[in-house]
Amino acid sequence: MVHTLILFPKSIDAQALNRFFSSTDLLKQTHGLRSVQQSEGDIMSPMGPPPYSKVIEVNFDSHEDVFAFAQSAEAQAGKEDLKSLGGLILIYDVSDV
Repeated sequence: MVHTLILFPKSIDAQALNRFFSSTDLLKQTHGLRSVQQSEGDIMSPMGPPPYSKVIEVNFDSHEDVFAFAQSAEAQAGKEDLKSLGGLILIYDVSDV
């Protein structure tokens, strides 16, 4: 399984972020998608306040599914929005420990 985290900085405009979150409905129809979750409330860290205000976690079956979505028209349309929001995207494999 492949996880994708999108971290949004604290400096982001709340209305712009809400518009972006409302666009995740298209993502939910993607082939190979397992789940989409977003953080609620403040992001916390034992090392002090983090520089992020929101997180989206997206889980896919495979890298092929992630990259197929990334090349889709829907993802390409949202790419500029994501860049303007300063979102940091992390993609990684997971396994049970």
